[in-house]
Amino acid sequence: MEGERHTEDDEAQRHTVEEGGQRSAEDDEAQRHTVEEGGQRSAENEYSREQGNMEIGGEEIGSSCPQHPFDPVRVKNKVINGDALTGDEKKSVLQNRWLAPQGYSYPKRTLGGKQLRYNPQWEKNYEWLSYSPSEDAAYCATCLCFNKVKGKNFSFLTKGFTDWKNAVGDKRGVIPRHSHSEGHQKATELAENFMLITQGQKKDIKSVISKQYDDKVMANRKALLSIIDIIVCLGKRNVPFQGNWEGSSENGNFNYFVNWKAQFDTTLKQHLETAAKNAKYISPQIQNDLIACCAEDIRETLINNIKTAKFFTVLADESMDISGIEQLSLCVRYVSGEGESSEIREDFLGFCPLTQQDAKTIATVILRQLTEWGLHTEYLRGQGYDGASTMSGHVSGVQKRISDVHPRAMYTHCRSHALNLVVVHGCSDLPIVRNTMSIIEEIAVFFSGSSARKGALEAETCKEGQTTKKSGIPLMSDTRWSSRSTTLSAFVEKFTAVHSVLEKMGVEKPSVSAKAATLRHSMESFETIITAVMVNEILGYIHPLTKLLQTTNLDILTAYEEARNMRQVIANQREDKGSRLCFEKATALANSIGVVPAKRRVSVRQTYRANVTTESVEDHYRINLFYPFLDHITAQLDERFAKNNKPPILASYLVPSSLKYLTPAREDEMLRWYHEDLPDQDTARQEIERWRHTFEDGPLPSFALEVLQKHNLSFFPNIKCMLKIFLTLPVTTCACERSFSAMRRLKTWLRSTMSNDRLTGLAMMHVHQKVEVDRENILRRWDASGHRRIQLAFD
Repeated sequence: MEGERHTEDDEAQRHTVEEGGQRSAEDDEAQRHTVEEGGQRSAENEYSREQGNMEIGGEEIGSSCPQHPFDPVRVKNKVINGDALTGDEKKSVLQNRWLAPQGYSYPKRTLGGKQLRYNPQWEKNYEWLSYSPSEDAAYCATCLCFNKVKGKNFSFLTKGFTDWKNAVGDKRGVIPRHSHSEGHQKATELAENFMLITQGQKKDIKSVISKQYDDKVMANRKALLSIIDIIVCLGKRNVPFQGNWEGSSENGNFNYFVNWKAQFDTTLKQHLETAAKNAKYISPQIQNDLIACCAEDIRETLINNIKTAKFFTVLADESMDISGIEQLSLCVRYVSGEGESSEIREDFLGFCPLTQQDAKTIATVILRQLTEWGLHTEYLRGQGYDGASTMSGHVSGVQKRISDVHPRAMYTHCRSHALNLVVVHGCSDLPIVRNTMSIIEEIAVFFSGSSARKGALEAETCKEGQTTKKSGIPLMSDTRWSSRSTTLSAFVEKFTAVHSVLEKMGVEKPSVSAKAATLRHSMESFETIITAVMVNEILGYIHPLTKLLQTTNLDILTAYEEARNMRQVIANQREDKGSRLCFEKATALANSIGVVPAKRRVSVRQTYRANVTTESVEDHYRINLFYPFLDHITAQLDERFAKNNKPPILASYLVPSSLKYLTPAREDEMLRWYHEDLPDQDTARQEIERWRHTFEDGPLPSFALEVLQKHNLSFFPNIKCMLKIFLTLPVTTCACERSFSAMRRLKTWLRSTMSNDRLTGLAMMHVHQKVEVDRENILRRWDASGHRRIQLAFD
């Protein structure tokens, strides 16, 4: 038998085609056969006949697609990197081979002074041979799937065999030597068992050996699922896992709940009692692995939702955690669901630590991370960041660098940040307002610095019959939206109580008497009183918009319209009785502490303060305070909320209530911008005309999201597409800010050594508490991530 095989090898070697030679009849016969079971060519083999050929070095070598479905190179790289092949990949490699199309000529190689090429006749004698048209090399299909023994002929598994001169033969035949190698023989046995199992003709070998193995596998799975349950519950509720060490054991929440659950979970109890010390799977490293798997499972659910929506927007912001690491929060905005279930989603996807904070690094991290998570960045339609020059720079900022790669990703400055800047500049640019805000901030710091002072203020507030939701006076912050409005409101509301406490402390508390007296004298200035009242009145109009901008189901046009409406209301206070009401309220507060309303004296040199000559105190503060502050706020709103006419926003005119403003010029510009994204580009104009006719009568929806939820858009695919992209455009980066709040709850001073992977995993579970996790999927993912001592019997 062995002699017959060698004779066949020699015969095949003599048929190797030299320069100018013709392919033998056996070659043509080999081309018309596949190695699949039954000898029939599958439908997928016709793929190779339909593809053109690609020339490399003057020779045609295979399909124009360098990665044919049956090309072994498709799985070779995974094998080299040590990645496990899936069951379907193994089955495909073992069953299928690349089949040369009719008239195909294998490329030639110069070997030993001769022009030689691959002989497909070898595949009849050695069925494990698998030719790669993209590399002009031969691989061993069984070794690609199962060989773990490295030997002399390991080229069949790594770089591919190409020495056609020494392919077969008695003395130097590499192919027959590989066929008899130890690694190949073991791989062949494993491959045969695998095919029997996949065809349902044979059980897993360990299951056949003992029924106890099946029971052990089920017990192991149940024990690990119980541990996963504890990790998910602790992670979603933001309960710290680890605790203090008592001798050789750790008294942490995770171990406590594992032991607690073992009291009524007999399988978990048996696992903890019988498993080896290094196979209990409750160590911090295993916790990190399972936490990472939970995060991947949640992220995979979110990514699938985003892919279903197709178009999305990236939201990004930076913040430093407790350990001094700069964390970049990445969130995605998209439209989820269809019909009545349509909603705008802003989902947090993870933290990325930044080694550098320049625009190039941040832009690279954003694009790389989105791609690694499986998102198709060609569908990126918007960018939402704050107004820092690194992020918003139009020359080399992050938004410009990403726009250079994806020109249709429109940048939007976070509207909440923009509104906060309106308040910050309004309270700091006018000297009289800036001085008053400084006095109020000092008072807030004074009472927050001691629980005794805060208690005295609360007692005085209750004594006067006032009831407030918050104790004390909240501190101001440049970065916390609405903090100024909250602080001012509390100060005006508790004005008399604050004055009474400061007056008492100026006499009874020697340690703080000087500070208390200074603050009390500052409060007794009528200028301070009326400035606080007037500024609080104006900021009261801005506060509701601040809350509205933090909602998710808000489109960018509505944000601009609400800001312009608020601007008009504030501007109207010049004509209304706003100034008179503020003066009356300030006078009442002044009388309550014995202060007479008065204006500052008129000085000779009035360089640094507004001091226009007036007849009355009320006119003085109306002209020198109320009007300037009012004008400053409206000017800031005009600058930061100017009407936006960028092409993507023109889709807002498709909302029925705004259709009358959709001029032909706007329609042309809108269609040019959205042209590439439309499902039916040729009928877009006709579709818009039908859309106009639909809403000639009856009530007209005013919001884009309302249109998606309450109207059937099956016959308007282009309009549906444009409205979805319009709703995808970013409004604020509040989702990133919320993730930073979660980060500060997670990574506290006591947990400052937490790794970034653990932080991101816990943040994903804590932020997405309503996203269900698949425990079985988590266990499979964890088992596939590395060699485990415990037997779980997953493919």
